[in-house]
Amino acid sequence: MQLKSGDTAPILAIIIVAVAFAVALPRVLPPVQVMENWLSDFRFATLAPPAPQDDRIVIATITEETLATLPYRSPVDRGFLARLLRALEIAGVRAVGIDILFDQPTEPAKDDALRQAILDFPAPVVVAQAGKAESLTDKQMAYLNQFTTGMTHGLANLVKDDADSTVRWIYAGRTMPNSNVRTHGMAAALAKALDIDPPASNARLDYRRDFNSETPVFRRFPAQVVPVLPKAWLAGKIVLIGADLPMSDRHRTPFAADHRVKVKSTPGVVIHAHALAQLLDGLVVRDAGILGTVAVIALMVALGFVIATLDISLPIKGVIFTGGLVGFWVAVFALYSSTNTPIPLIPPSIAFVGSCGGGIAFLGRRDRQQKKFIREAFSHYLSPSIVDQLIADPSKYEVGGEHREVTYLFTDLANFTALTERIEPDVLVKLLNEYIDGMCAIAFEHGATLDKIVGDAVVMFFNAPVDQPDHKSRAVICGLALDDFGQAFVERQAAQGLEVGITRIGINSGVAIIGNFGGENFFDYTGHGDMVNTAARLESVNKHLGTRICVSQFTAKDCPDVVFRPVATLVLKGKTEGIDVVEPVSETRAKSKSTALYRDAFEALSNNESKAAEMFQKVLDLDPDDGLAALHLRRLRDGEMGTIIVMGEK
Repeated sequence: MQLKSGDTAPILAIIIVAVAFAVALPRVLPPVQVMENWLSDFRFATLAPPAPQDDRIVIATITEETLATLPYRSPVDRGFLARLLRALEIAGVRAVGIDILFDQPTEPAKDDALRQAILDFPAPVVVAQAGKAESLTDKQMAYLNQFTTGMTHGLANLVKDDADSTVRWIYAGRTMPNSNVRTHGMAAALAKALDIDPPASNARLDYRRDFNSETPVFRRFPAQVVPVLPKAWLAGKIVLIGADLPMSDRHRTPFAADHRVKVKSTPGVVIHAHALAQLLDGLVVRDAGILGTVAVIALMVALGFVIATLDISLPIKGVIFTGGLVGFWVAVFALYSSTNTPIPLIPPSIAFVGSCGGGIAFLGRRDRQQKKFIREAFSHYLSPSIVDQLIADPSKYEVGGEHREVTYLFTDLANFTALTERIEPDVLVKLLNEYIDGMCAIAFEHGATLDKIVGDAVVMFFNAPVDQPDHKSRAVICGLALDDFGQAFVERQAAQGLEVGITRIGINSGVAIIGNFGGENFFDYTGHGDMVNTAARLESVNKHLGTRICVSQFTAKDCPDVVFRPVATLVLKGKTEGIDVVEPVSETRAKSKSTALYRDAFEALSNNESKAAEMFQKVLDLDPDDGLAALHLRRLRDGEMGTIIVMGEK
């Protein structure tokens, strides 16, 4: 499908709408965002390379087995936690993060022991903090603030995606109510305590896959066994203490998309460990961002529209479309595998489908309108076969006009005006319709384009709007067929008592301006130029020459299969230069003795030989109806010589 200048605005509209729709769709239709998130998680679960075990972080988990050793389940026994901290102090750990909220009192002695153990700990300790935003009551907040006074706080919050409640970001923290002090998230607070700049805003979390089942990314130990572990296993480590319980503090992460993972939720303390490891590495995960997403969507929109414009069959276009979509998905997965760059899939795919479908729909509608226009515009003055060619390939039709070599053929019914005054209107209409129908049928049969019909005059041309390399021969052969029809028509009407004049024909070739003239709603597909006027004059001069068909030498020279006899060099009215004119003759007449004699007589006339008059007389003796021979004989008798005739009338 070829694009046209008028397509720019609608194409831009389709592209802009497709891009805007694809960008906005995940925001207004949550299931789309959920699907996009799942695909991102699936890429991570299937393509992210396994990470080696991180030797900087150890997780001490409060498990069901741990709780079974304690006097009560909740809150976690603070005497136990105090002993755990003393063991970590003896082991020489680097820092401790406690992902347990101390928002209510337990046994006073144990509460004091834990509080003192935290305050006296020689390495940084970050304790979990929360507020009303986490649904704490005033009483809980008051106790939490009292208990953690003088300690380093870290918000235990996890940032979850609104679409599917999956934790995808590192929580940077917030300014607490009634305070100008910013409280960082747990991982960010630990990083700051270790002299690492915390993130200023929530950062994309880069989870790490376990190397294998025997070598997890982070070493985890039940909290109750930590005091008996070899000190070397803990020395210099950052220890995170938190719950690993079936129904508490568990969250969805991208690990849930891994079909090999049986438990689809992850303990909060493990998520903090992933976040802390990323901050320790100084790793910033770059996603496509809004500009990158728009760029990818725009690229897919453009690709979809390019496919829509391909001039191929719909099934093949469908194969290319499917290949393009599959190729895009493969490329995105491959890019993630090699660079860990998460490129969105669903919005660009929707944009690709929308632009390709919209482009096909738009171009199809435009082509249908164009074909309808062509059929309506040309069906009355083009043969059906040529109309079908234009519909099949509209590029052959130049709507705006063009310089083009054509052959024009003018016809006129002699004495038609006088005929209209002699017969009844209904008879005239029937007679004229029969004549015009016959003329147009012959014109269509020879591939002519009807220019106009004015009364009895029929005007046609060849080699437009479709190419006809043999347009000159077509026109002359068509002219001979029209002449035969005209002669037969005269005889048929004479048999019915009606005297109808002969059909006069003029044919000329040359370059004209061909196109639609007239305006937006009312137009005429026609030609303009001097060669058109010359063809009209050649039709008119027949009445002065005694001929029925006059053809310019411009046309005749490229008609090797047609026999002509010379007419004269005519200087048409209003012209200063002559044009060589010939008359086509039928095969039968071409072989006649009179035609041979005429050629000899014309040769003698050209050479100003005195015997020319006698020779033309012999032609008339053989064919008394030869008007052209009679014309030259009169000229000779009037003292004119040569073959140049200056026409005083049109």
